[in-house]
Amino acid sequence: MSPPQPRTRQGNSSSYPRIAIVGAGMSGLCMAIKLAKAGFTAFTIFEKAGGIGGTWWDNTYPGAQCDVRSHLYSYSFDINPEWDSMFAAQAEIQRYMQQCAEKHGLLPHIRLNTEIIDACFDTDQGLWRIRTAQGDTIDAEIFICSAAPLHQPRYPDIPGLTAFQGHAFHSSRWDHSYDFSGKKVAVIGNAASAVQFIPHIARQAQHLFVFQRSPQWILPRSNHRYTHWQKTLFRLTPIARAYRYGLYWLHESYRLGFTQGSIAAKLATKAAEKHLHHQIPDSALRALLRPTYPMGCKRVLISNDYYPTLMRPNVELVTSSIERFTSNGITTVDGKERSVDIIIFATGFESTQMLSSVRITGLAGATLATAWQTSPQAYRGVTVSEFPNFFLLLGPNTGQGHTSTLIFIEAQADYAIRCIRELMQRRQRYMAIKPEAMADYNIQLQQRLQRSVWAGECRSWYKTDTGKIVAIYPGFSFTYLQELRRPRFNDYLFI
Repeated sequence: MSPPQPRTRQGNSSSYPRIAIVGAGMSGLCMAIKLAKAGFTAFTIFEKAGGIGGTWWDNTYPGAQCDVRSHLYSYSFDINPEWDSMFAAQAEIQRYMQQCAEKHGLLPHIRLNTEIIDACFDTDQGLWRIRTAQGDTIDAEIFICSAAPLHQPRYPDIPGLTAFQGHAFHSSRWDHSYDFSGKKVAVIGNAASAVQFIPHIARQAQHLFVFQRSPQWILPRSNHRYTHWQKTLFRLTPIARAYRYGLYWLHESYRLGFTQGSIAAKLATKAAEKHLHHQIPDSALRALLRPTYPMGCKRVLISNDYYPTLMRPNVELVTSSIERFTSNGITTVDGKERSVDIIIFATGFESTQMLSSVRITGLAGATLATAWQTSPQAYRGVTVSEFPNFFLLLGPNTGQGHTSTLIFIEAQADYAIRCIRELMQRRQRYMAIKPEAMADYNIQLQQRLQRSVWAGECRSWYKTDTGKIVAIYPGFSFTYLQELRRPRFNDYLFI
């Protein structure tokens, strides 16, 4: 289906609608590619970093790797037969994204080193007035943002953070110039990033302290490198698609393990316990590493080398809470001070502070920061009441614990395009989700989540400080795809 005939505004030769996309990560690139395929070419991607990749541009720490199989962690419309291994490393994923941008002609549409700091909707004109950190202003009829829940680094709220006189950095801002040889290293955190880089650091450091707030459920990583003949087969499109289709349903089956009390959940827990028992023969250490919360309440990790690293003579697992940072190191509540040369913060991201770096103002002066002050929410994770012609990718409650985020991203991009088409066909200035429709959707969503494993007794980046789950979608991905396939335009106000 071809798009409606483009319109032009008086005195403006650019095609309508003009579309601004924030972020050149997986979401932004997907959105741009699908827009171009749909015939909408008046778009610009604004990326504050110096390159393409989003989280895969930022996170370059040693061992950075995807936890979803590479043939599924790639666009369905751009299958890559050349993946080196079942779980792709950071550099390979970033390279794939760069190649996609080049292949689909996106480079002329991308403005790197350009941070959007302010966007205000002009009701009379039906325009988003967008301002960059450099002072440039851009007008766009459509404003599309990735909520980027894993983007803004989080640092612990512990006294004395600025007192430490040694070297320090966050894992997503890795200092590759630093030499760990012979150094005493402290790692704060033991989640997804930490379990990947800790084994690498331990081989270099004189001594490594791993500060654990709570243990993690960890499953073994069944990884292998693809052989030449396997890559040759993947170059045959039907085989590559069939393989990806099989991986989709394999990952979809993992969702069964997130239902409390289910057989699948019990089997997954037993597999994790077996992995722990096999790799940690020391019963005392094993007790410190076994979680007490239900598996899946926090992100489930996969690693083959994290547990063995904790058995090394130069590695110490610290489970006492940190009391304060000092000029020389870290003091724990038991009164012990550990002197270190460097602190690495593997403390995750401000996942509940979505789009906090951009001031977004909608109807009647409403700001997104105020609307999301207690907790972020959206309609189907894509649109927000009082913010017209505004579409989210990876918005609230669209995260998954079992499958590829790209499945959700592609569905959200298609949904946004369907909405843009409808807006043009109706020849209206703007569309906005009705507040009551968004409220009803979120009430039902939270009711479903309260019956899920994510509502268990644990702290995770899936929740706000009050315990509300704002990051995770409660069902299977095919359920979400069905929800987005046919927009309910009666839920929208058209002006």
